[in-house]
Amino acid sequence: MKSDNQAHTYEPKISNISNSSRSNQTKNSEAIVEEITLSEAIEDFNLMAKVEGQADKTLDLYEYVFKRLTGCISEKKLVTEIQVKELRKYLASLMDDGLKNTTVAIHYRHLKSFFNWLVEENYLEEAPTEKIDEPKTPKKFPRVLDDGQVKKLLTTAKNRKGEWSSYRNYCMLVAFVEMGLRLNELINAQTKDLDLKNRSLKVHGKGAKDRKVYFGKKTLRTLRHWMKIRNYNPEKVWEDTIFISQGGEKLKVRNVEQLVSRIQKKAGLEDTKVSPHVLRHTAATFAVENGLTAFQLKSQFGWEQIGTALRYVHMSDKSLQESYQNSSPMDNLSN
Repeated sequence: MKSDNQAHTYEPKISNISNSSRSNQTKNSEAIVEEITLSEAIEDFNLMAKVEGQADKTLDLYEYVFKRLTGCISEKKLVTEIQVKELRKYLASLMDDGLKNTTVAIHYRHLKSFFNWLVEENYLEEAPTEKIDEPKTPKKFPRVLDDGQVKKLLTTAKNRKGEWSSYRNYCMLVAFVEMGLRLNELINAQTKDLDLKNRSLKVHGKGAKDRKVYFGKKTLRTLRHWMKIRNYNPEKVWEDTIFISQGGEKLKVRNVEQLVSRIQKKAGLEDTKVSPHVLRHTAATFAVENGLTAFQLKSQFGWEQIGTALRYVHMSDKSLQESYQNSSPMDNLSN
């Protein structure tokens, strides 16, 4: 229920429809609803996204997209009056402003989510974005590290593991490479969700979806040791997150990004792109090379589309080579 203090938002209202009008509608058509302006629709959509617990980064991106959109289409315009041509002009204006196709595609996908939601909420009969194709973007493989680069990072961090914070940093790198966690998933991971017996961790993933990720025996030993030294000062009140600062607080995104950058430089990898997200890409690539299927990869990494997982399958020449050697049509023909 909405509290009295919440901002007023428009709820769908069913208008009176005559029996003759109803007879002309199809079985699956929705009742006519009160029309709302673009501004009102954006307000409702943002409220929905916030209540659903979407990430702050996602909310900020929606705000940016809507700000650009309302600079091109009046906020006072009814959403039912927004035409396909207007949205095409808007996307074209982004290209004219020098935005790359990849960036314009992000705008397109966010607008598509917005207009599809308006259809679901019965504000629109059809989303105008349905008649617009997503801008084509170059097919690029994700940036990943090779075995040698990963070993340099881990060795550099491990050689300093005598210090409390250094072992924590080493353990976080292991978690990134082993489980392919997103940065927010790692810093928000809870001690209660770590199951050392079954070598699994429940994480709160993208889109407010929980999933279990799994890890191997080496990572088990690393995490077990970290959990032992984590509470080195029991008099302090500790956060419930697995990885914490020396002051007992949950780590911030910027903290982890900076420590990864420091280890990168000490490992002599200044000319190589290294970040938590690159480590996640690397983990996915290694997992495929070691036999994980696309469907297993999708589950472990929390992707909605199987196509995302398939990118890593296509990247892995080693996996493809070995798989094809075992399934060669000619080799398997009976003599």
